[in-house]
Amino acid sequence: MRGVARYFLTPVLIIIWIMTGFILGYLTGIFQVSQVAFGREQKLADEFTKLLESAKSASATPTSNPQQKPSQVKLPRTNYTGPELWAAVNEARVEHGVQALSQRDVLCTIAAIRLSNIRSLGKLDNHDGFQATYDKYKDNPNMPNNVSEFLISGYPTPNEAVEAWLDTLGHKKLITGGEYVWGCVYAQDGFGVAITGY
Repeated sequence: MRGVARYFLTPVLIIIWIMTGFILGYLTGIFQVSQVAFGREQKLADEFTKLLESAKSASATPTSNPQQKPSQVKLPRTNYTGPELWAAVNEARVEHGVQALSQRDVLCTIAAIRLSNIRSLGKLDNHDGFQATYDKYKDNPNMPNNVSEFLISGYPTPNEAVEAWLDTLGHKKLITGGEYVWGCVYAQDGFGVAITGY
């Protein structure tokens, strides 16, 4: 009887052990993602607070010349170009030990359309428009088998946009994912779209 109980009990204990490890790993991942997100939100909030404080102090300072216009606070420039973001992405990839992306025109077509969609919306669309755009071009002979979209907005410089991608688990693959071979990046008005494939 003990042999039979042991025979059935051992696999059950193994399954319980594996499930416990899986659940703990999952919860640890969620905790880490929330910490990264909180840190990014806090950083943006601090920068915004500094801008507001500098705007208040600039408008509260009396001018000696009544004809002089009050100084304007310069907000961070968020109008980098696609080539600037492309260069920053490829530089970061090389720094992380993976090859730079090679351009594929069909991916550039998708990136251009997606950037236009997002600029029209005035905000990121959580990739809602990606599948329909991809489906229009998926039969192109130059289309890679696996295609991914990476979106970004609101970062003042291309390097800060790359850092933001690096700070999020799913988007980090744009920079560290050696499987990606081809890509194209479009950016304008503070929005960026990277389409990659392999």
